[in-house]
Amino acid sequence: MRRDWNSEIDRWTEVFREEPDPPAAFRAALADGWDPDARREVVAAAEAYAAEQNAYVAQIRAAGVDLVRLDFKEGCCSVCARWEGCPFSLNGETEGLPPPPPLPMCPSCRPLLNLLTAYFMQSLGLDVEDLIADARPWESPIGPLSA
Repeated sequence: MRRDWNSEIDRWTEVFREEPDPPAAFRAALADGWDPDARREVVAAAEAYAAEQNAYVAQIRAAGVDLVRLDFKEGCCSVCARWEGCPFSLNGETEGLPPPPPLPMCPSCRPLLNLLTAYFMQSLGLDVEDLIADARPWESPIGPLSA
């Protein structure tokens, strides 16, 4: 599925209008309108990141990984931050955990799905029931994503 980033950018711009600290590109757009070059840059970066993450998710799915957690390697916007650290079931094998969001969730953030291995969970004193208790389904703040 190829996302219509221009449509999503318009809808995210409206979401970020209500946020106290929107990402830099959106902050500039809210102040002065979207500069065509800046918009193309955001679209190109989002498309490249989506392709990279889709390949990564396909690889870990093929390896049989089911438990993942959403993390951010660089800061994230206040909207996406609501799901940072949330566990997800990549293949739907863990009842009680929702599927992960599409990556990137918004055109500005660069989240990662990190594997929740048994060793990692044990080192934190977590089990699957703890993950389920912390689960929160991703809900797109812009409504359905475009295809």
